Amino acid sequence: MNVFSKSKESGFTLIELIVVIIIMGVLASATTVFIKFSTVIYSEATDRDQLVSSARFAIERLNREVRNALPNSLRLDPTKQCLEFTPIIGSSIYTDIPVFPDNKSNTITVIESNALPNSSGGFSAIVYPLTFDDVYPIIESDSDKIHAINNIVSTGEQWVITLNDDVVFSAHSPTQRIYFIETNNSVNYCVLNNTLTRNNILMADNINSALSSFDVMEATLQRNAMVQIHLQFEKNDENITFENEVQVLNVP
Repeated sequence: MNVFSKSKESGFTLIELIVVIIIMGVLASATTVFIKFSTVIYSEATDRDQLVSSARFAIERLNREVRNALPNSLRLDPTKQCLEFTPIIGSSIYTDIPVFPDNKSNTITVIESNALPNSSGGFSAIVYPLTFDDVYPIIESDSDKIHAINNIVSTGEQWVITLNDDVVFSAHSPTQRIYFIETNNSVNYCVLNNTLTRNNILMADNINSALSSFDVMEATLQRNAMVQIHLQFEKNDENITFENEVQVLNVP
C-alpha cells in the first residue's frame, strides 16, 4: 500500500502583507518626524549657541576697551550707531609741565611708572581733557591739551619727556594726571549693515542694525560717565537682546 504525504507550504496572506506594509509605513513616518524634530531642535540650539558666543565675545571686547578709554574721549555719530573713543596707552603723575601763563617749553617731567609707553614714537601726551573736542580738535595745531612726544628719557624716579614743539598747556589737571595715547589712533565701533565692526573689521554679525545702538551718559559730580550698549542678535527666528552698561574713567 503506497502512502502519499502532502507537504504544506507556509507563507503570508495578502492581508498580512498589507498589514505589515501599513505598520512599517507608520513606523517610518514616525521615525522621520522624530528625526526631523531632533534635527530642528539641534539646529536651533546650535544657532542660539553661536549667537550667544558671538555676542559675548563682542561685548567683552567692547567692555574692556571702553573701560580703558581716555576720559571724555567718547563720542557718537548722529545715528548713535557708531561709538568712537581713544584708548589709553599709559598714564602717570606729572611734577612739572608748562601751564599758562608760564612760558612755552618742550619738556615735561613725570613720575616713573610702568604705565608709561615703552618708546616715544607715535605717541602724544594729553592733560585735562574735558570734552571730546579737546581730544579731536578740528585742526591738530589748535589743541592746547594734546601734544606729540619726541623723546622719553628715564632719570631715576622721574622721566623727562621732550615734545615736538614748545607748548603751553591751558590748565592743570586737579590730580596732576597725564595720559599717553597713540597719535591720531581712535577706535570706532559701528553697528551697520547687520554687523558690528571695529575700525571696519568684523566683530560680530547677525545683528539687527535698526534695533541696535549706543548711548553715552556724560560724567557728573556724582557718577562716572556711562556707555549704554543695546545689541539685537537675530538668526533663523532666534532673537537675543543684550543690554549692557560700561562705566568709564572720570579722572581727567
